[in-house]
Amino acid sequence: MFGATASGALTVAPPAPFMVVGRVNGHEEAAGVATPEDALAHMLDWLRADENASAVWYLREDWPSPVTLIGRPAPGVVGETRRCAHLFRVRPGAVLYGSITARCGTELLLTEIEWLRLGAGMPCECCLVIGARHSRSWEGWTR
Repeated sequence: MFGATASGALTVAPPAPFMVVGRVNGHEEAAGVATPEDALAHMLDWLRADENASAVWYLREDWPSPVTLIGRPAPGVVGETRRCAHLFRVRPGAVLYGSITARCGTELLLTEIEWLRLGAGMPCECCLVIGARHSRSWEGWTR
């Protein structure tokens, strides 16, 4: 994606970190998206267009490092006091579908997650503790 600055210099937008790929109406589809919410929206659009569609999303294989996403159960999935913000580590190229497991071991369905920005929501204490233990050596973490 290209743009221009006020001085007329050409700029290049950074690539979308996530990819959504699938099969819709018998054709292979792929789309770059900026957020997990965008990935889910694309997948749901494809399902509306074709009830037999299939799709997955992932952090691009060429992304330089793993990404930690923050999410909590969406409103109505659990009681309000259980809606703590979990940390989800996503490795480049790791395909996501169905559910995702937080650092603390909590598994959430992808369709039942409210994705959050940094600093939003009451944090899951277990996710924070486990994250702090592994902050020095991300490569050794295998959850």
